[in-house]
Amino acid sequence: MPSDPYPFRKYERKPFDAARCTECGLCFSLCPVLRLPEPRAKDAIAALKRCCAAPDAPGDSAQAVLKQCTSCFACNLLCPEDCRPANLLLDLWHRQYLREGLPARARYFLPHSVPNFRTHVLDRQPDDERRAVESWKDLSPVDEIFFPGCNIISAPYLTFSSLFDGMNIRGALEYCCGEMYFRMGLYDQLEEVAKKTTGYFRTLQVKRVHMLCTAGLNLFTNVLPQFGADFSGIAFVPYLKTLHERLASGAFPIVKRFDGESVTVQDSCHGKLFEEQYCDWPRRILELLGFKILEAEENRQHALCCGIGSGFSHAAAYAKTGLLRGQRKCVKNAAGPGADRIAAYCAGCLEMMSAAKFVSASRTPVYHLIELIQEAIGETPRRRQNALAFDFTLGTLLKQSVAGKRFFVPPIT
Repeated sequence: MPSDPYPFRKYERKPFDAARCTECGLCFSLCPVLRLPEPRAKDAIAALKRCCAAPDAPGDSAQAVLKQCTSCFACNLLCPEDCRPANLLLDLWHRQYLREGLPARARYFLPHSVPNFRTHVLDRQPDDERRAVESWKDLSPVDEIFFPGCNIISAPYLTFSSLFDGMNIRGALEYCCGEMYFRMGLYDQLEEVAKKTTGYFRTLQVKRVHMLCTAGLNLFTNVLPQFGADFSGIAFVPYLKTLHERLASGAFPIVKRFDGESVTVQDSCHGKLFEEQYCDWPRRILELLGFKILEAEENRQHALCCGIGSGFSHAAAYAKTGLLRGQRKCVKNAAGPGADRIAAYCAGCLEMMSAAKFVSASRTPVYHLIELIQEAIGETPRRRQNALAFDFTLGTLLKQSVAGKRFFVPPIT
């Protein structure tokens, strides 16, 4: 298994190191989203440095970066001096928010805003999914749980498998890890999430939390403790590793192999931040199942966001056209190698890529890794993501505000 090509660096809540920055421009010229020509990249980082030191409005080159950035954090790994350019962008977004708030259309995508794109999906779930989600709200004390995260709560059918037998699933949308606030530079809201989730896990008295959601793993393990969370005594366990161990040991017997089939992996933006070479685990599982892996041009630590990140900038603020462009770009990248299937290990990536296929030329089927494992152990996956993607798309078209007003996020309690 090849090593990731860039240094592994966890997120640190530190300001951009302007003194060490040489303005080489590699952060933006090698960025998988921006790919700026070297002169423009150098001009952009220089302009953003000036913004850091003064409240002046950024110039055109800086504005383009601030608008198009998906806060995937690749630039923090690309920087040869470890100056944390992603932190600079988040800080500038934070400053902009404090000054003028967010466009009204962003409200529909914020985790604790009701209604939002996830509650729209939940309101339309089949009865078996509704019952599952309701049962997960149980607050009685328990030592060990599987925490689904918002994305699997939106796609609970993924847990309808023997892969989750014996696991006590607990979670609800109101206990979101705050990933969107984090990647939008909404620091005050992230501190409120840190307090709320600390209280949630303390109420459960839980000691071991299994997670499939890479965003949640990264937030709970590496990010929220820097914003005031106290998760002492709680171990957050990557369920991908557990799945690999159980498949390799025969605890989950493989009865169908995919020898001769190829697959391309859609990586989570948080995979590069959670732990070193985390992106190897889905690939190891797929190889156990017999797949040949064909890598997309942008992969692992250099992966393209599934599309939701195209809404994180405060200028974009989840504009429909921006989300659509990001989704289509992601699907095009994943379909590029010509594999038989595309595998995502994030349920949010699955949803966004499935929505993109309504308007994409690609016909490569997109699967969650769980679904491919289900096939391998002799189960029939539910494959409900097209209905989920349709509900997501329709809700966004009908319910997202188009008003020109701006707002400030109310307290998260």
